[in-house]
Amino acid sequence: MTKKDKALEKLGQVIQDLELKAGDRLPPERRLVDMLDVSRNTLRSILHSLEARGLVAIRPGSGCYLRVGISSAHDNPLDLNLSPGKAIADQLEAAYMVMPMIAENAAERIGERHLDELKQCSVNISRSIFQKSAERVWSESLTFFRLIAVGTGNDFLVRTVEQICSADMPAYDFFFSMRRDEREAIFADHIKLLHALRARDGEWARSITANYFLRMCRILEEREQVLMTDLVFRSLRERDEQDERDTA
Repeated sequence: MTKKDKALEKLGQVIQDLELKAGDRLPPERRLVDMLDVSRNTLRSILHSLEARGLVAIRPGSGCYLRVGISSAHDNPLDLNLSPGKAIADQLEAAYMVMPMIAENAAERIGERHLDELKQCSVNISRSIFQKSAERVWSESLTFFRLIAVGTGNDFLVRTVEQICSADMPAYDFFFSMRRDEREAIFADHIKLLHALRARDGEWARSITANYFLRMCRILEEREQVLMTDLVFRSLRERDEQDERDTA
């Protein structure tokens, strides 16, 4: 059991001991950090994971609230019943389904200021790669896609992107163990997407974004043996078939 899993189990016990019900607020972050013996970043990752599953609601400036009652019939009442592999596959499927649509929409609406911010974000990603900081590559990539959502002018889409990316994208954990050409292709996708947005080409932006997340899926499937969802599997197979036809 990982430290995060142990903290999740402890949190379930805290909720039971305090007899918290749906709508009740969890203890403050500082207190939970001490109770669970985790860092603030780990705690926030746990709470965002629970929020993504609809178990809690995080209200900035107010706290974290239970959305459902927690049963005491289970050893670990906050068990998400998701294997790590399935959680990763679900996260990537959601990104593959939603992000291309958001990028297409942003191509029509995004303003010059946000385009300049995306350009700077691309520079930051490049620097993070040079510094070999996987954490910063992930952080800047998240900022990149969040800025695209901001460019749509739709706050709900922004929150959707934040929700999808509330858990760390596992592909970035071994970013620097990828082949150089794989890393370069991922970075190149950011640049291509920026060009598509500047060109106001929604179809191009959608295609690049879809290929970006399919690339992530393939890497995780090949390197980490993560079994992808049927939708992603079919999409990868269709892309392979298309590549074969193009080279025939």
